Amino acid sequence: MDFGSVLVEWGFEWGLPGHGEAYYNCGHLKNKGCLNVEGHKQNLVDGTAAAGKVFVRRYRRTCMRAQCPICYESWAGREAGKIEYRLRASPKKARDIHVVVSPSTMDVLRLSYEDLRRKTYVVAKKSGFWGGSCIFHPFRKEVLTGKWYFSPHFHLLGFGWIRGTKEGFEDHGWVVKNLGVRKTVSGTALYQLSHAGVHERYHTITWFGRLAYNKLRVPKQERPVEICPICGEPLRQLYYFGAAVLPEEEGDFWFEPEGWEYKPRRFSGG
Repeated sequence: MDFGSVLVEWGFEWGLPGHGEAYYNCGHLKNKGCLNVEGHKQNLVDGTAAAGKVFVRRYRRTCMRAQCPICYESWAGREAGKIEYRLRASPKKARDIHVVVSPSTMDVLRLSYEDLRRKTYVVAKKSGFWGGSCIFHPFRKEVLTGKWYFSPHFHLLGFGWIRGTKEGFEDHGWVVKNLGVRKTVSGTALYQLSHAGVHERYHTITWFGRLAYNKLRVPKQERPVEICPICGEPLRQLYYFGAAVLPEEEGDFWFEPEGWEYKPRRFSGG
C-alpha cells in the first residue's frame, strides 16, 4: 500500500537500521584469549603450531545499536536470536508461522503509531494468531527503482491458525497475509530486522498475546562461555604491547607470548 506524498506526521520519526551515527571505536579490532602457555603443550589436530604459544581471538567491537551503520547487523543478529529463543521457550508446541498485517489507509491516516500497533494485536488475534513477536516496518521498497516509500505494516512471528482474513478485510479493511510455517525463525527474523523501523522512543520488536511479557516468563538466555581450544580456560580481554604487526582481520590465532597481557580485572575495595 503506497501512501505517496500523504502526510502522516509520526511516519517521519522512523528510520531504517544503519542510518545513524557510529561511535568512534565501532568496528575496531579487539583481542581476547588465553595466556596459559604452560597448558598449551601440543599442536592442534589440523597441524597448527600452538605449543608454547598464546591463543588470541581477534574480533570487532560492536555497540549493538540499530542506528549504527557499522554495528546494525550485529544488533539484528542478536535480536533475531532472542526472538527464536523466546518462541522455543514457549510451552506452546505449535509450529512457528510468519504473518504480515497491513493496516487500512483510513487507520494509518487517523491513528497514532501506538494505536495502530494496538489495533494490529486485535486484528491478528481475531484472525487466529495466538501470540508472538511483532516487528514494525514503516516502509516498503519499490521493486524497479529500489527506493523506499512509506507503507506501514507489521511482521508477526509466533503461533496460531489463521482464518477468516477475507471476512475480516470486509469488516475492518486490514490485510492479514499468512506466509506460512518458518523453517528457520532466526533467519526470517534477521531478514525482517534488516529493514525494520528504528525509533528513538519505541522498540522495534514487541511481544503480545500469549507470548507477551506479562503472560509468559522464560529463563534468562545464557551467553555461551568462550574457552581456549586447548586448555579450556575461559577467554579474557587482552592487551598487546609487542612490536609485531597483528593481522587486520577477525579470527583465531596463535602468537608468541611476548608482549601479551591480560586486561586488569575490575576490583572493589572496602
